[in-house]
Amino acid sequence: MIKRTFIKKQIEISKRNKSTSPFLRRLILLVVDRSLKLHYGDSYSMKCLQSSVAIRSILDMYKIKSREYVGALCVSQAFERNDKLPNWNGFWDKDHHVWLHTEYGELVDLTINALHLHPASKGSDQLPVPAVWWGDVEHWPKLLKYLPDAAIKLELPEEEQKDLEAFTRFVKKEYESVLQGSSVNDIKYEPILHGVQSCNELHASGNQWLVKSYILQESNMPYPEWIQNRHNQLMTEYANKTKT
Repeated sequence: MIKRTFIKKQIEISKRNKSTSPFLRRLILLVVDRSLKLHYGDSYSMKCLQSSVAIRSILDMYKIKSREYVGALCVSQAFERNDKLPNWNGFWDKDHHVWLHTEYGELVDLTINALHLHPASKGSDQLPVPAVWWGDVEHWPKLLKYLPDAAIKLELPEEEQKDLEAFTRFVKKEYESVLQGSSVNDIKYEPILHGVQSCNELHASGNQWLVKSYILQESNMPYPEWIQNRHNQLMTEYANKTKT
């Protein structure tokens, strides 16, 4: 059993360091990942909104503020076959993705680790991307680009809202079950990208997505045109805001 006093100490560490503690990150991602698979089955790869809301629901219990954002995602698409060169994959233009920002400036994206199972990617032999709980949002590898549109206002159709509420209840039950039935050492979830150092460590350990994506990181292969145009637009908007 994981004691509440231990969780409380982890929350205090997080608030003191202005960064969600590594243990809480692993615990939250473990619980939500398991809940997505149990509740949604094979369609869990498409539940980025539900995943982000569920992560927020646990952070809310810790009094750590967070908010869902919608926008575009561009990520390296690496393949199991050695004769297939990496390319770009993700959600942009008419497609969108949802992720979470915490009050500590962290970007959290769990379902990116199921992109290879998404209907648009399934069957392509694409390697899984690690989950993301990135702390230093000022520094990203070229392999990942998040381009936000706006924070989400949760105004869902009635049936989708009911399902979301049922799922968040399911997550909280699963959270309690994990605390009751696990020890601290049982809470393992990997891989997680949390900063540049984690990329280097995973690459050194032989993570195949990072190893095979390295060609994109080191090359001058441009982003898709839509992604580059949106990036330029956001940079212009940011520059105009800083002038006022």
